[in-house]
Amino acid sequence: MNSQLNQLSGFLRNLAEALHISGMPAQDLERHLNEIGKRLGVHVDSFAVLTMLTLNIVDGAGNQRVEMLRLPSYDYNMARLIALESLIRELADVAALERYAGKLKAIMCTPPLWNGWKFMVFGFLLSASVAVLLRGGWVEMFCGGLVGMAFVGAAQHLANIPRLGPAIPVLLCTAAAIAAHALSLVFPGQVAFLTAVAGVVLLLPGFTLTVAMSELATQNLLAGTGRLVGAFVLLFMMGAGLLIGSQISQQIFPGYPVHIPEPLPAWAIWLAIAALGVSLLGVLQAPLRAVHVLVGGCLLAWAVYSVVSVVLGSVVGAFAGALAVASAGHLYHHLTGQPDVLVKIPGLITLVPGSMGFRGLYALMEKDSAIGIGLLTDMLLIGAVLAVGLLLADNLSPLLFAKLGRKKAS
Repeated sequence: MNSQLNQLSGFLRNLAEALHISGMPAQDLERHLNEIGKRLGVHVDSFAVLTMLTLNIVDGAGNQRVEMLRLPSYDYNMARLIALESLIRELADVAALERYAGKLKAIMCTPPLWNGWKFMVFGFLLSASVAVLLRGGWVEMFCGGLVGMAFVGAAQHLANIPRLGPAIPVLLCTAAAIAAHALSLVFPGQVAFLTAVAGVVLLLPGFTLTVAMSELATQNLLAGTGRLVGAFVLLFMMGAGLLIGSQISQQIFPGYPVHIPEPLPAWAIWLAIAALGVSLLGVLQAPLRAVHVLVGGCLLAWAVYSVVSVVLGSVVGAFAGALAVASAGHLYHHLTGQPDVLVKIPGLITLVPGSMGFRGLYALMEKDSAIGIGLLTDMLLIGAVLAVGLLLADNLSPLLFAKLGRKKAS
């Protein structure tokens, strides 16, 4: 019996690490582990924080096993998360643990769907679409896309040098700022700061901020605090890199008068939102067959936000957008059995205030305290209402669909 408990605890440990690496929030990770334990005949108490996981596993005979592991850094990999959730649904028999472990190993050994030049193309789409959302013009959109494509390529290469670690955001943002100013030689008058912000959007932790807020709201205080602090540290490092690059550029490149970008037509905004959804295939490592779902999530979130914010303001608009897209995610899961995150994450990424916080920190570094504090306050407020909308949908939608299921069965 002890050997079986040891085998089971080892499997649950590896599964928990795989879910964390793939980007699952702490509260969802703990819920999955507790439900899996019930199906496999053991009681599991799990406690997940950003860098550590503790599992307390007790079988029917009272035998106990405690697993503690340090969690590595995580990234969002939707293809892997879809496969892991499919595996979770299969877990029902302790006798088949060896087969489950083999499937888990195969899932984690699968190479990324998108890398190399394909990922760089998605980087161009991502940064170009964000430049439009930041109210840039055609020039900023094109230059931002070029900087973003180079940024993604450099990030992939530097990721293979582990010793650089925390210095990577500073180096990349410094280079992005210099590249944005250098492009002013070819496209005089562009807003180089806007181009640079759009170019580095891949690393901006806006969605991480929303996840942190949701973890805090569900009383996962250590996980939420750790993720929130990590998001702010990353913002500071990126802001420092951008400031360094901007000051270097002012010394080596001639200055040009900056024009105010001409507003783009309304259809360009919607096209940018759709392009953002396509670019998330690479950012989230999602399968190509899910592209319509990603684009739909982005368009839904932006549509609800646009309509509501006109009447009730941007804060209520952000809340309504998060509630709508999270509810749509649960409906998608109910109808197809696919993970709801395929709808929720793209929609929330469309609404998250990462660039707002980045601009706020940059303003503080430039000693413009009023603007900087205002932008940071807005970032936290919008992040909070996004988390509230997400939590309401996550708690109400399953109850509604369960009630509808019971009525249908009767």
